Amino acid sequence: MSKTNNETMQPEVQVPEASEGLKLDVRVRPIAPMGNLLAFANVTIGGCFKIDGFRICSGEKGLYVNMPSTQDGKGNWKDVCWPVTADFRRQLNDALIEGYGQAIENLQATLEATKGAADRPSLSGALKENAGKVKAQPAKAAPAKNEQAR
Repeated sequence: MSKTNNETMQPEVQVPEASEGLKLDVRVRPIAPMGNLLAFANVTIGGCFKIDGFRICSGEKGLYVNMPSTQDGKGNWKDVCWPVTADFRRQLNDALIEGYGQAIENLQATLEATKGAADRPSLSGALKENAGKVKAQPAKAAPAKNEQAR
């Protein structure tokens, strides 16, 4: 007796997950907030599959992640991909929210490093200033050759 159901004809393959889950490489691009939208992100899963278009948003209960989506002809938004298991959804959301926090920390560190930069002399400015001082110093007279021989 042959099987006609495609699902039963396909072999079931389960990929074992590591105890900590799949390796996720998260890239987050914070933006100036637009409504509740705070950042865009992409994720590379296991070093071999990249998904663009995640949106990190802020709500009454805190930060949350919107899956990549597209608009249909009727104006409704539909997710184009989503986690199948609750465990992976949790891992993905945690990684994206953590990536957002790290991106914000990096921005703050950059702002702190550049704060007051106009007040501090730049390296090139300091070099030019020192070069000007060296040129302004009187030149020492070289000893005459006759005096060196004596």
